[in-house]
Amino acid sequence: MTAPQTSPAAPAPAAPRPRIWTVGISRLTRAFAELIPSYTAQAEFRILDKGYDAAASAIARDGRVDVVVAGGSNGAYLRQHVDVPVVLVKVTGFDVMSALATARRISPKVALVTHASTYAEVDEFLRAFSLTVATYTYLTEDDATARVRALREEGVRVVVGPGMVTDLAERYGLVGVFLYSGNAVRLALEDAIEAARLRRIESARRDYVNTILAHLNEGVAAVDVEGRIQSFNPAMERFLGTTAAAAAGRKLAALAPGLGLDSVMQSGTQELEAIHRLGDRMVVVNRIPIVGEAGTTGAVLTIQDANAIHRADRNLRSRSRARRAGVRYTLDDLAGASAAMTDLRALARRYAAVDSTVLIGGESGTGKEVLAQGMHDASPRRAFPFVAVNCAAFPETLLESELFGYEEGAFTGARRGGRAGLFESAHNGTLFLDEVGDMPPALQTRLLRVLQEKQVLPIGGLEAIPVNVRVIAATHRDLAALVREGSFRQDLYYRLNILRIDMPPLRERAQDLPDLAELLFRRAQERLSIARPMPLPAPVRKRLADYAWPGNIRELENVTERIAVMIAGRKLDGAALLRDLQAAVPELFAPPAGVPDAGEPVAGGPGGAPEVAAPAIADANRSLAGVARASQAAHIRRVLAECNGDRAAACHLLGISATTLWRRLKEADGR
Repeated sequence: MTAPQTSPAAPAPAAPRPRIWTVGISRLTRAFAELIPSYTAQAEFRILDKGYDAAASAIARDGRVDVVVAGGSNGAYLRQHVDVPVVLVKVTGFDVMSALATARRISPKVALVTHASTYAEVDEFLRAFSLTVATYTYLTEDDATARVRALREEGVRVVVGPGMVTDLAERYGLVGVFLYSGNAVRLALEDAIEAARLRRIESARRDYVNTILAHLNEGVAAVDVEGRIQSFNPAMERFLGTTAAAAAGRKLAALAPGLGLDSVMQSGTQELEAIHRLGDRMVVVNRIPIVGEAGTTGAVLTIQDANAIHRADRNLRSRSRARRAGVRYTLDDLAGASAAMTDLRALARRYAAVDSTVLIGGESGTGKEVLAQGMHDASPRRAFPFVAVNCAAFPETLLESELFGYEEGAFTGARRGGRAGLFESAHNGTLFLDEVGDMPPALQTRLLRVLQEKQVLPIGGLEAIPVNVRVIAATHRDLAALVREGSFRQDLYYRLNILRIDMPPLRERAQDLPDLAELLFRRAQERLSIARPMPLPAPVRKRLADYAWPGNIRELENVTERIAVMIAGRKLDGAALLRDLQAAVPELFAPPAGVPDAGEPVAGGPGGAPEVAAPAIADANRSLAGVARASQAAHIRRVLAECNGDRAAACHLLGISATTLWRRLKEADGR
């Protein structure tokens, strides 16, 4: 079986050769014709046997000439009348002396006629060798004609000069010696080829820059040192309501008063982010001078629509809020020397080394997110995002779009272009699902599918997107009980509960309390910029040790900050300290839930003797978890009463969210 025949790739089209026109009369034209065949591989040449205005008109009509080569007065004229670079055939002093030597061999009566100026080295040569040669200059064809006539009348027999002068000499019966050597013409042709090459490069660069400018939404205009427009992109056409062709060469200040660039060209200092009203809209204007080695050579004006900047700013801020990723804590931030915390850190490090899903249990305020961030930091995924979402903080529809993202047009108000969900944002990293027990049942099904398939389907999407995410979930609720009640999917529970780790409440690690309190108190003083942090006073430590801490670490942090604010810069004796402490932190002085205040007798003992109050907690709440919930609910109600029912103020004092406050009260009322 033979291999299929493949045709060779077509070669890339060769770049067109530069177009060079040589302009001359009589003898210079013949010199061009003799030398051009040696350079046809490098450029496309055309010999134009015309001069002055006729040559300039022909060049302008063609419009595709890259470079012109000419000599003498003809070249000087073309430089002033065409927009194409003109390379002059330059005569050296050696060329002049060689031509004079040829002329002296013909006759001792010789004259040198050159365009515009004589040659200093020739004058020095003539003086050194005591030679008599009359030297003259001309500017126009009429000047040259008059000079040749005068030379004939003076008896001069040989005239050395450019082609036009030698032709005139022969017309009037004199001998003409051509001034330009073959080497001078050759150098002019080579200079023209190089000039054309550089012009092509510059043109390509200009086209490249213009292509970029054409695709910018930002208006851009560049001016020369006289303030005349040299570049004008389509966006600027829309801003100023005129075309680039109509704007080219005009002064920007005349086209758009108030947007001129004269001030920045004079000062050499850029003016950025100026606000300007352009018609019925506000724009942001930047004025930037172009400064080179020779000084200021022009300036650039840019214009941006202020509304577009506002939209971009909103987009950036919304993305920053929704996609804030990264960790602030490590496992070492789980402070505590108790056996419970030592074992927890060791277990967390073992769990961090694998990719299995982790379920973190524990009461609110115990530091479940700190543990999750620490496990991410200790894992092989530490270089990738850590993305957290509170499943209890969003309505069902919003949580779905946050987790899974959506395609453009998926629902009313969907962002143009769609939006990636948190699963996609956490790709290769860790997704932390806090309060997963509060996830709506419909989303539990979608979450289970993502965990099983490792693919996420955005709302309104048709194709699933593969994701590589390690999931850590956390809850303060008893998921097994929720499964029995039918409010949490059993299969999702088993998918989440692969690795289990529980945060101990603060009351079960009492030995850590003194050090934790001192640590948090010192951090609070640092936040308050207290120059010399002080330790907690002994009476305060005693009150902290006797408190049950239903809000756990979060409550301890808030209480220590309140104490730091209370005693900052003050010297209080024991009685004043306790009095102010009771006013600032009344919960430390409240009796435990179900225990009467000191001095309140409880009726019922024989002989009227007071008896110890019977526990006020129902049988169903005699477990440690039930006691904790009852204590927390009682504490929340006390703080609410102190705040006159202001839930926002109560949340601030308790260090919990409004959602958590509502949930705690709902749980208490449901018992």
